[in-house]
Amino acid sequence: MYKALRTYATIALLMFSIPALAEEVARVTLENGATVKLNDDFTWEYVILESQTKPDTAVPATLPATVGTVAAADSTAATTAEQATTETLTSNAIAQSALLKSTAKGGVKVSLLNSQWDDDGRLGLTFELNSTSPEHYVMIELEISLFADSGTLISKEKVKVWQAIFRMPDTYLRKGQTRDSRIFWIEGIDKAQWTKQLMSLKMGEMDSRM
Repeated sequence: MYKALRTYATIALLMFSIPALAEEVARVTLENGATVKLNDDFTWEYVILESQTKPDTAVPATLPATVGTVAAADSTAATTAEQATTETLTSNAIAQSALLKSTAKGGVKVSLLNSQWDDDGRLGLTFELNSTSPEHYVMIELEISLFADSGTLISKEKVKVWQAIFRMPDTYLRKGQTRDSRIFWIEGIDKAQWTKQLMSLKMGEMDSRM
């Protein structure tokens, strides 16, 4: 009996310790054509993605004649075209792509500052950080999504766009400061498919010190 009560109490504590996710309450189309999603936690974000599905052509269309009855039935079910979902930018997002090259959270704005290619074909990205927050940030995580000129997602990377040096307050990102990140080198991007420089940025974990 007491063991069961302790189990229920543990579950209740876990439920209350998990933060609630923001839920969408409305969508608004701006004058420039961009669509914005309004959340119940008083935040908002651009609606930039749509899901597209396509058949998985890797599954063979026919089976060998020697396959047994049961195995053949299972394999036949597997030959049904499987649907693979891909993330694709909406047409409005592509038209307003400049808006996607910056993001803000916790009083910090992060924007694409520069892109370059090295001799090995790697894409180098540099970002500018501007803070209006009273917090002294020592680490800021950034998710970078890169899209081909067609709008299809080709790469998603997570980087620490700002990383201070331990016990060196001069390296903290403080209120009123504008700082540049280091260059982040990304491999596997086809330069010919990234001429429009389509990307979206999303800030993740942020760590600060007093």
